[in-house]
Amino acid sequence: MATRVSESRILLGPDVTRDQVMERARSWLTEEVPYSQTELHTNQYGRYRADCSGYVSMAWGLPGHPMLRDGGLNTFGLAAVSYPVHHKDLLPGDVLLRSDGTNITRHVVIFDRWASRNSYWGFEQAGDSGTTYRVQLYPQRLYMPRRYVRIMG
Repeated sequence: MATRVSESRILLGPDVTRDQVMERARSWLTEEVPYSQTELHTNQYGRYRADCSGYVSMAWGLPGHPMLRDGGLNTFGLAAVSYPVHHKDLLPGDVLLRSDGTNITRHVVIFDRWASRNSYWGFEQAGDSGTTYRVQLYPQRLYMPRRYVRIMG
């Protein structure tokens, strides 16, 4: 795992605080960004692909377009610039990541806080609704809790 992260250092953005990640995540929520795996969305934080991994790339402050021509990292890239954490250690700005399967099944959600023992509040960019902030059931098997290597706090 450490090898994949070191090979991806060029893709890292500057250090980012948890408050900055959450502020960035809220920016797409207020702009009502529609979901797209091909279109890019531009705001004060840059230009990113309007899918779930582009959304997390923007929230984490990773390079967008034009440096990364696709407007952020995909789920494999997000896994390479993050590390696993125990679900009990999740903090605002961490993610729940599923990087296996196809572009239909791979997904990532930004964790905010626990809503109950088995559900959480999360920011999501999804095909059925665009950007949302909602309570979701904690996916115990398919999604891995992960933390960006440059997040502070």
